[in-house]
Amino acid sequence: MNKKHIASLLFLFISFFLLQSNASAHAYITNSTPVENESLDKAPKEVKIEFNEKIQSGFTVLNVLNSAGERVDKKDVAIDKQTQKSISVTLKNGLKNDVYTVEWRILSADGHSVSGMIPFSIGELPKGVTLPKQQYTVDKSTMIVVGMNKAFLYTGLCLYMGLCLFYMVWFRTDELASALVSRTKKLIYAALSFLTIGIISFLMVQTQTNTGMNFLASLRPGYLLETIKSTKEGTVWIIQMLLLLVLWAVHFYMKQNKSYQMKKSWIILGISIVGIILAKAFIGHPSSSPYDEPAIIFDFFHLTGASIWLGGIIVIVFLLKEGIIDKKSKEHHQYWHTLQNYSHWALFSVAILAVSGAINASLLIPDFHSLVSTAYGVVLLVKVGLFFVMIGFGAYHLFSRLLLSRKKIYKTSIKAEMFLGILILLTTAVFTQLQTPTLPIDKPFYEEAELGYNENISLSISPKKTGVQNEFDINLFTNDRKPMEDVEQLSISLSHEGQKTDFTLKKTADGKYSGENLKLNQPGKWEATVHVLTKDFDSHEIPFSFQVR
Repeated sequence: MNKKHIASLLFLFISFFLLQSNASAHAYITNSTPVENESLDKAPKEVKIEFNEKIQSGFTVLNVLNSAGERVDKKDVAIDKQTQKSISVTLKNGLKNDVYTVEWRILSADGHSVSGMIPFSIGELPKGVTLPKQQYTVDKSTMIVVGMNKAFLYTGLCLYMGLCLFYMVWFRTDELASALVSRTKKLIYAALSFLTIGIISFLMVQTQTNTGMNFLASLRPGYLLETIKSTKEGTVWIIQMLLLLVLWAVHFYMKQNKSYQMKKSWIILGISIVGIILAKAFIGHPSSSPYDEPAIIFDFFHLTGASIWLGGIIVIVFLLKEGIIDKKSKEHHQYWHTLQNYSHWALFSVAILAVSGAINASLLIPDFHSLVSTAYGVVLLVKVGLFFVMIGFGAYHLFSRLLLSRKKIYKTSIKAEMFLGILILLTTAVFTQLQTPTLPIDKPFYEEAELGYNENISLSISPKKTGVQNEFDINLFTNDRKPMEDVEQLSISLSHEGQKTDFTLKKTADGKYSGENLKLNQPGKWEATVHVLTKDFDSHEIPFSFQVR
């Protein structure tokens, strides 16, 4: 494969990643107090936001601003110690009627930074003032940089794992040929270079992700130290840096002794590589799974199996390429003997990949629809497809020598297998940056509708869950959000699968009505019809519909 093909491949994958319109945040809001665009009669004591997964302590931001941009919170941001899934901040006393904005930023369990804003208001809004729209963002450019960083790391791990097993287990010879020594040096330098770039740059890339700033602005010592001290990515980076130093030290030792067949050295290198993979398994998607411990274990086996499988074929083909074609040479015997030794490990690695991949997919993908309709699921299917195609190439090359007499075809098929290996590495780097699909989380219901000329109605249902007490709140207000005062009676009808129940709601203030202890006893689609009778005996029926899981 020439440089032009590799460049085209990289361009296609980066383009594919950039065009993913449904790439979203890796943690999202499941509930907030106040909720988005909520209009409150009086100021709340605190603002609280709940997320679908655990969040980390570093780089947490929760600011509450008034319409003039002044902070009105006490700057005492706290993460819930029990669940680790919510953040809160206390508000100052005596907040005036105004429009307020909650600015938030968190670092999710899988190391991705997410930010946004939630608007709400207190009291009647001045004429002409409207609530801003909620913002919810994730930096795609940062995600691409992280993906490229992982591509360096995975490539280095594969090359080093292949080298370690090549010299410890697969390859048998009393003396290394000069060409083999030269290629070994090149592969070691390549593997060390990829790993060094991947590991060292990880701290910088992760800090940029944490801060949401541009790359240069995020490289301040204070930000780098906060990543190291307050995130698990920082802990993993320290461990990987120490193991990287071991790799360099052993490499210099082997270079000084001019020996690349010292098994003790390769064992130390192999243990270090396994340590780097194990540390890597503690960050990323598995750590955000509800079943994080088994997900981390299977992710470790998955990364190890992939490194053995892909690294082995790359190293063998590169180091023993003279023996691929010529049946009568000594090099040919070495190549096929090494390939057969590798095949047992490859078969075991493929089994590990299949089992661990299937289990982790079941932990991260909730249903079949998510598999075929989300970017994460589609890329996973692409990865699985490439996986089976490469297995086909590998099996054919291992068990058939029919192509050896047709050298051009055989060389082309070998290159195709190598190309697929690189493709799988790039797919994995993209794959790790996509949102893991989750089942929809039920949020409290809130919806507004027109009641008549200059008259509006809103219905709020909280928490909108089965088997618990739900509170129904209805607000009647004019276009300038002043409460309607000419309401004589208000009731609500709930219907689900032919069953209908009527409730009368109590007046709690002008234009405000509520009812408690109303249970939604079954999941599915519910219809709610609000009946409004004014003092002028005008009758209105406003329909709402909502889904309960």
